[in-house]
Amino acid sequence: MHKLLDIHINRNYSDEEIVTGLQARKRHVEEWFYKHAKTYFMDKFNDVFFDQEQKETIFQESFVRLWTQIEDKKIFVKENRIWRLQRHGFAQPMTCSLNTFLFAIAKNEYRELVRSNKIVFVEDYFDKADNNCIELPQIEEDEKDVKNRIVDECIQMMPPRCLEILTLFYVKGKSLDEILEIRKDKNTSKVGLKSAKYKCMNALRERVTKMFDQLNIKI
Repeated sequence: MHKLLDIHINRNYSDEEIVTGLQARKRHVEEWFYKHAKTYFMDKFNDVFFDQEQKETIFQESFVRLWTQIEDKKIFVKENRIWRLQRHGFAQPMTCSLNTFLFAIAKNEYRELVRSNKIVFVEDYFDKADNNCIELPQIEEDEKDVKNRIVDECIQMMPPRCLEILTLFYVKGKSLDEILEIRKDKNTSKVGLKSAKYKCMNALRERVTKMFDQLNIKI
């Protein structure tokens, strides 16, 4: 029994084995992945965090987010590849390792910590920490997710009339004629509907721009 346990602890697991192992709640995979991810994180990003407690907090929060995505099967294995469910419901193959994805999550967690404490964001430290491991498409995708989340939140804050018009037009792909038919008790003319859509879009654009400016995010 002890020899079998030693084999589990000492062997390495592929990302595919980690994902399937976590979803099957295999304890030896869970323990190995946690230790492996923490060692990797602490070794590679040691110079990023000047406070040990801060570094530990960022790791724990980032690791839990990654673990949760795997448990919820937003990250899963299909056709011997790892896929990730995107924000709008479409799954795409992951273009980086789980460690790289953990890095991207940690970067965003640290960015939020910096913003909340009004500290200068030391982007250079992240770039130097493990440059060979970082796959630019994944980082860019993660930043796009942040932007999409902000846009989604701004849309949800719009007045009900604007929310319905913008959702029908941009999300559901309805034409103005189709929207006019759906909203015939609220809009009496296509010109009036077009004007309403224009005003709603301008209001949304101003709200999103303001949010991006506050968070120091480039459009």
